[in-house]
Amino acid sequence: MNRVIKSVLSALLAVVMVQNAAADTTKSEDDWQFKLAPLFLWGMNINGTTAIGPEILPLDIEFDDVLSNMSGVLTFHFEARKRDLSLFAEYQCANLSPGAKFPNGSGADVDFKNTMMELGVAYRLVQFRKTDLEILGGTRYVDQEIEVKVKSIPSISSLSHDEDWWDAFVGGRVTAEINDKWDFIGRTDYGFGGSNGTWNLVGMFDYRFRDWGSVFFGYKWMDFDY
Repeated sequence: MNRVIKSVLSALLAVVMVQNAAADTTKSEDDWQFKLAPLFLWGMNINGTTAIGPEILPLDIEFDDVLSNMSGVLTFHFEARKRDLSLFAEYQCANLSPGAKFPNGSGADVDFKNTMMELGVAYRLVQFRKTDLEILGGTRYVDQEIEVKVKSIPSISSLSHDEDWWDAFVGGRVTAEINDKWDFIGRTDYGFGGSNGTWNLVGMFDYRFRDWGSVFFGYKWMDFDY
């Protein structure tokens, strides 16, 4: 089974991201400040193809199909900041089990698991009024597993394939305070190494409902060329 992954996980729509911030307003910038998002969910559009012999199986899952096809999800985001330096880590694992059809009309059950881990560092270059501009860089690990069970071909009960790779990434992030409750966070980065190139673009709004917590929502677009 050959797999072509092009623009997989493109057009991701963020549903809700909850952030618990162990931030104390009495602390100075010389103290470490921590943020933890213990569970968040990106609603996904997945586009790609899998080839089984001469047949091409499209893997196209729209946003409204994801929740009905999702069989498991585990995510977290952690960030530590001191003065101009920030360290961050993120883990995302989503398991989808959609049905699919070949062009000849035969059906198949697909089990698709996508895992991403990210470690990075950001440094604030500019602080202008209530806007911070940072450069960032790090490494990202991606593992994609797929299993296809063909219903109408008795000789093929199940086929599976697994690909994983490491990318380095560089980019930038901007954080702008809109008012006492709202912030805008924008990020863009480009990954390279194990893949032929990965573009990541994020725009989010952060609403602080308490000193210790806030809610994120926004839009994420990620394109893998592998």
